[in-house]
Amino acid sequence: MKPIYLKIYSITLGFLLGLVTMNLFQIHTIDRLYRVQTNLTNQLLDKEIKLQKFNESANEKKVFIVKNLEINIDYEGNPRVIEDIETTIKFYLNDLVGREVKEVDGDMIYKIIHQRILEIDEKKITLILKYIIINETISIGINAR
Repeated sequence: MKPIYLKIYSITLGFLLGLVTMNLFQIHTIDRLYRVQTNLTNQLLDKEIKLQKFNESANEKKVFIVKNLEINIDYEGNPRVIEDIETTIKFYLNDLVGREVKEVDGDMIYKIIHQRILEIDEKKITLILKYIIINETISIGINAR
């Protein structure tokens, strides 16, 4: 009878030691993730405070600032290609967000986008610029073929 109790005791002790070891590793990982989350939360709060102060000073000075890019793409085909085209254009024009409207150069946008050739899924797609509306939201119309 003693060997059966000894085996059960050994298995139970091994199981409990395994759980304790596993918890020690998990606690370390959770603690690290908590520190990262706290750091990111603090960074986000700092950015929100800076943005709020910037908006307040911009409203006091009555300055119009570009807040968003709106891209309208005419393309007949795969919707994923449209998303890739939009992502590429936003990559090129993302620096315009946050600038004053009077500082945005329409000719520069035209030169960046018009007749640009993108290679997506081994297809060459040519972008033709239809229109640009520069306001707090920059609206761009593109014909892709």
